[in-house]
Amino acid sequence: MRIIAGKYKRTPINTLAGEEITRPTRDMVKEALFSSIAIFSDTCFLDLFAGSGAIGLEALSRGAAEVVFNDINREAVKVIKSNLMKVKENRMVLNLDYKNCLREMTGRVFDYIYCDPPYAFAEYEEIFSYVKAYGLLKEKGIMILEVRKNTDLDDFYPGFVKFKEKRYGISKLLYYRKEEKND
Repeated sequence: MRIIAGKYKRTPINTLAGEEITRPTRDMVKEALFSSIAIFSDTCFLDLFAGSGAIGLEALSRGAAEVVFNDINREAVKVIKSNLMKVKENRMVLNLDYKNCLREMTGRVFDYIYCDPPYAFAEYEEIFSYVKAYGLLKEKGIMILEVRKNTDLDDFYPGFVKFKEKRYGISKLLYYRKEEKND
């Protein structure tokens, strides 16, 4: 596995052994993801279920100003930190469940929140609820969920609307933005 573009292009990334703990995002999905969003020098990015940190590292490589990594697995956190050392970046890496991570982020706002939980995960409504309650997404921000291709999620969650869905092999990416207020 490697970083595919930007200033750290071709840097190899350490991953955890086996896919029962984490499931690395394939290069095809990473390329599609980053082709569909804009990373600028002031972009703030949260990698909520970071695994090896590959998605957050890709955001850093492409110029994001701030990337926060979180994973509940201690071994994953060690891998993220070792990958950050490879690219000589010192970033916030948390070892929390998603609820406590989102609570910890209160007061911050992100352009992108990327969620790639284990395929068996089912608490998507809670993620949206916490993001909304803590005001974690900028007005034009986007939440991106990577799920198994046969996972059906709602088009609407309180305060959010799905505006894009793309399939890539066994995965699909779902894009949500804040629901526009009709005054």
